[in-house]
Amino acid sequence: MDQSSFESAALDIAVVVLHTSPLDEPGTKDAGGMNVVVRAQAEELARLGHRVQLITRRSSPEPPATVELAPGLTVVHLDVGPPRLLAKGEHEALIEPFGDALRAHLAEHRADLIHAEHWYSGLAALPVARELGIPLVQSYHSIAAESSTPLTEGERAEAPGRLAGERRLAHEADLVVTVSEAERATVLDRLGGDPARVRVVEPGVDTRVFRPCVDSVRAENAEWIEHGGRPEALVAGRLDPLKGFDIAIAAVAAIPSERRPSLRIVGAPPPDGDAYARSLHEAVAAAGMLATTSFDGALPRHVLAERMRCATLVLVPSHSETFGLVALEAAASGVPVIARAMGGLREAVHDGETGVLLETDEPEVWAAVIERILGDDALRERLSAEARRSALQRSWVASTRSLLRVYRELLAG
Repeated sequence: MDQSSFESAALDIAVVVLHTSPLDEPGTKDAGGMNVVVRAQAEELARLGHRVQLITRRSSPEPPATVELAPGLTVVHLDVGPPRLLAKGEHEALIEPFGDALRAHLAEHRADLIHAEHWYSGLAALPVARELGIPLVQSYHSIAAESSTPLTEGERAEAPGRLAGERRLAHEADLVVTVSEAERATVLDRLGGDPARVRVVEPGVDTRVFRPCVDSVRAENAEWIEHGGRPEALVAGRLDPLKGFDIAIAAVAAIPSERRPSLRIVGAPPPDGDAYARSLHEAVAAAGMLATTSFDGALPRHVLAERMRCATLVLVPSHSETFGLVALEAAASGVPVIARAMGGLREAVHDGETGVLLETDEPEVWAAVIERILGDDALRERLSAEARRSALQRSWVASTRSLLRVYRELLAG
């Protein structure tokens, strides 16, 4: 095959996602930004004419063995473990049996490459890739901190073999794809990855779904606030301690009640997250904010986009983010972001241009910045316009074409 034919040939790509289904709504179960990235890039690869299998574990008895999402794009459910939702840490025990099922599947449904998402998937896929002679691409989406590391500096390992498994994959996968320079640095520094085998492919955003309010709605919102209504701060994601929702509640509570914005919390707890979700409700009640706080649960993407574009501010107080898709979606919606200066959020938010990055989780500092932005119409409009302009430069088309170049580089090498 000549070079031009190689570069245009359709690929058969197996994307392995052991612990969470690509069909799950982000903000539910263990679905989050990884699910958004995987699904969006897979859909775009299929539109480009490639054949993509999203291979996951059956977590309920209802779905058929395969679900066709679009021409060239299918979800494959492997029967491994009980057909029910599991806590994330329980999946470590399923790595080997999932790998056996994956081997049997790929022996019949050949792939040109395997892209494993998260470390569970990578450890299941690694021996299969070696045995079948298929290149393995690894993405992490989050990387464990050492067990002694405070939560504010990284995500705790929720399974005993996680950090060792991630290190092994950094050394043995054919290529590692990260979503940000920050995540790349973590792969190199914490996991000892080889710089020659780590590539950055930044995520995109759907700027048609996530878009600003039309002028008439914006004018109505401004008039409503002018006549006594409250501006709104929104925070979205899984109700997980890592996401720092408690910081958002404490920050809004630190603002005097007469100037306090309403708070909209979008998301649901993971399977083992009820205690944290309950603590958030208790914190809202203790702060006397029951009348001005809404818990919306997990929302479909188009509904989240509607809520986001009507918000005045979006808060992203995460303790750790490899990128921070919520911040990028807020930017596309023309809504200023206040975020922790942490990991990939430093790349998703341009400090002082599309939002504000804070080095602390002190509620009083967050409260002061919230009040400053809410009280300065010119600042808010400038941040909003620049946020949208910046988001328009990112797309899932560009992100996926970058990923495809990485795939072809690996297959050619």
